[in-house]
Amino acid sequence: MGASRGLEERARPLLAFAAAMTHGRLGPAARALAAARRAGIPRRAAEETALMLVLHAGYPAALEGARVLHRAWPGRARRTREGTPRDWMRRGERRLARVYGAAAPRLRRNVRALHPDLARWMIEQGYGRVLSRGGLGAATRELVAVAVLAASGWERQLVSHLLGAARLGAPRAAIRGALAAGTRGGGAALAAAGARAWRIAFGAAPRGGGRV
Repeated sequence: MGASRGLEERARPLLAFAAAMTHGRLGPAARALAAARRAGIPRRAAEETALMLVLHAGYPAALEGARVLHRAWPGRARRTREGTPRDWMRRGERRLARVYGAAAPRLRRNVRALHPDLARWMIEQGYGRVLSRGGLGAATRELVAVAVLAASGWERQLVSHLLGAARLGAPRAAIRGALAAGTRGGGAALAAAGARAWRIAFGAAPRGGGRV
């Protein structure tokens, strides 16, 4: 199995879990966790996926995701050594640069113009405290972001993380799978939004006649 197929297979149950929680579908979320467990994915990776929901889907989704995980996959989560806000800013600066590449300075200017506190939170909390945690690889975290943003229909942010997943080394097939996981069962409007985001990011419709 090549690296492309390997990442796609490993990430699939976690993406299904994240997308199901974003849609509020607890049964499919529990089944996705069961599939992750059967596949030998570490429980820590499922924990990190649930924690990531804070960033793109909100605390309610993260709390309910952790509850589903606790019931479907009993185990004890351990507190991690997160460091200080200064550490988060340093890590956040590095991760932001990796995800956005040459577009990072423009993003920071744009968000700062919206609100300077939001710009700091984005780097410190989002990219430094959440996205730079251990337990889940950087490329896989971007795939989770793609699935959640596709499921919630935030098209502008979805474009950014489609590109971010590619910059962090996720194969195109894995990115396409994350997009499909997020839009699956979400209706025509969500599928169309995902297809538009893909075209903006990569200049062509997703394979399969534009359907995701």
